[in-house]
Amino acid sequence: MSTHIPDRDGEAHGRRLNRLLGKREGTADTIGDERDAALVRLMQNQMLVNQALVEKIFALEKAEDALRASEQKLHELLAHQLATREDERKRISQELHDSLAQNLLALRIDIVMLHQHTTNRHYRLRDRIGAALDNVDVTLRTVKGLLGELRPSGLELGLHATVEMELRKFTRASGIACELAGGASIDELVMGEEALLTVYRVLQECLNNVFRHSLASRVHVRLDAAGGVLAMRIADNGIGFDPAAPRKPCSFGLLDLHERVAGHGGELIVTSAHAHGTEVVLNIPV
Repeated sequence: MSTHIPDRDGEAHGRRLNRLLGKREGTADTIGDERDAALVRLMQNQMLVNQALVEKIFALEKAEDALRASEQKLHELLAHQLATREDERKRISQELHDSLAQNLLALRIDIVMLHQHTTNRHYRLRDRIGAALDNVDVTLRTVKGLLGELRPSGLELGLHATVEMELRKFTRASGIACELAGGASIDELVMGEEALLTVYRVLQECLNNVFRHSLASRVHVRLDAAGGVLAMRIADNGIGFDPAAPRKPCSFGLLDLHERVAGHGGELIVTSAHAHGTEVVLNIPV
């Protein structure tokens, strides 16, 4: 059985089919155009994002460079400040020694002579002269202590002897027992005056902190040298502290020492814990 479509109806059917096919082709073209437009917009947005990232990275690198330059200037400023402070200590120490100490010694000689030539008949005057002599002796000891704080006079004896003298002086003043370990061969090391002075300042600051804050009853100091590096370990049995806690004013002394030690290519390591004491380790090239 066959179906016959009249020509007129066939032409109408063909026109409808063409319209449908044309509509589909138009829809496909529209979808393709929209896809292309979306892809273009995506690429444009990606370019904007990439440009923003490049600008952000450039700004961060510039900020990092500025921060490094600022840190370098800060290190140089601190180093200059420390050097200036040490020069000022040296100058004041020299003035105290050349003027005040010498004048006190001369005054003491005069008072001693006056005391010797005062007879017992003038016992009141003799007692007054004796009291004046005692005051001069106390002042001389004070000046001597200041001279030692400003500029240690025992460095020419060697590091081991200097540390030993400082520990004995600390024990007399504080009542805290000190122990020194490490061979006297440390003195065979060839160290410049500034490096020796840095080691002394570290010891001095650590002992001051032990006395003021640690409530310790014992301090152990050890000196070692190996591989061109001098190591000094200072440990106490005090109350310790929390290294993560906010800095206290007393910590600025150690901060100065960190900068000073770093200026000699060394490092200063501080470890502590509550009720477990504090340990400071200095490593400095020699």
